[in-house]
Amino acid sequence: MTRTIWLVLCGILIAAAMGLTFMSLSGPRSDAMPARQETQLRPRTIEISTSPIQQCVNLGGALEADNEGDWGYVIRERDLHMIRELGFDTVRIPVKWSAHAKSRAPYEIDQLFFRRVDTVAAQALAAGLQVIIDVHHYEEVNENPDRHLPRLYAFWEQIAERYASWLDGLYFEVLNEPHTNLTLRRIEQMNRDILSIIRETNPNRWVILGGGQWGNLEGLVTTNPPHDPRAMVTFHYYSPFEFTHQGAPWAYEPMPLGRTWGSQAEREEVISHFAAAAEYGQRIGMPVFLGEFGVYEEVPDADRANWTRHIRRTAEQYGIGWCYWDWATSLGMYSLENEQLRPGMGAALLGD
Repeated sequence: MTRTIWLVLCGILIAAAMGLTFMSLSGPRSDAMPARQETQLRPRTIEISTSPIQQCVNLGGALEADNEGDWGYVIRERDLHMIRELGFDTVRIPVKWSAHAKSRAPYEIDQLFFRRVDTVAAQALAAGLQVIIDVHHYEEVNENPDRHLPRLYAFWEQIAERYASWLDGLYFEVLNEPHTNLTLRRIEQMNRDILSIIRETNPNRWVILGGGQWGNLEGLVTTNPPHDPRAMVTFHYYSPFEFTHQGAPWAYEPMPLGRTWGSQAEREEVISHFAAAAEYGQRIGMPVFLGEFGVYEEVPDADRANWTRHIRRTAEQYGIGWCYWDWATSLGMYSLENEQLRPGMGAALLGD
């Protein structure tokens, strides 16, 4: 990287920290971002704990649905063993607690549903995997925080108490992809409050904290999280959205098929984004975790693998643990129909 470009990048990040306008991390491409070996991050001022998560896959489409199986996938114990045998060290389990809890205080979570989460988490731990449990698809708290934040806090009181005696390999993630009316100020207060709730019963458990704007990188780097030696920050990466979500019927707007990816400028843009993520982690003194990235199944296999490989390699080059979205649904690396890995995805995620 030339000295000029490095100074520009630092200037952008400092501006973000001061609350000034931050350039969109999905916006105009940089044409001269370097390989990792040419990037020298500023010396850290706070000792950063090492993240235990390196290679992770999301078990999407199961417990995040209103009812497991509604979206065509039920988590199987054999999947967990296969994931571990492939070389993954962690699974992230998205959970829609809000569909299985009372709507009035004390907002009790259904015990039958709790036992199902227990079973999946225990099976994953027994298979040699670490486990992330999050709060997923709680749209009401994004739309009406005043009404629903007390309910979210009650969820975490119950979750934290239930798993307080479990192995250290179980991790908590506060809330998936905050957005809409969960403003920066509210997110920062929410992260502080829920971390405090968890610490009452789980003083040493790893906790994952996110930022706003649907959990993207721009939303994260404007966030000032509470520092804790057993906490990390997370972001999701689906850029460019027009490529990763082309053909997806549930995308916020139609994305026609045919978009390609892989030019030098596009690859350098990814590097610039992950350099920004790593710099942010150095500045706040916390590990950074890539909690989701993936490409919709209608994209040609070679293109999916090409993008996935570059994202995974770049994250690893910057010391950022990652979690692919997902195992076996519409962005999955595994085909339930054929009971095998989709072409190119194993090498893209776990190869050189």
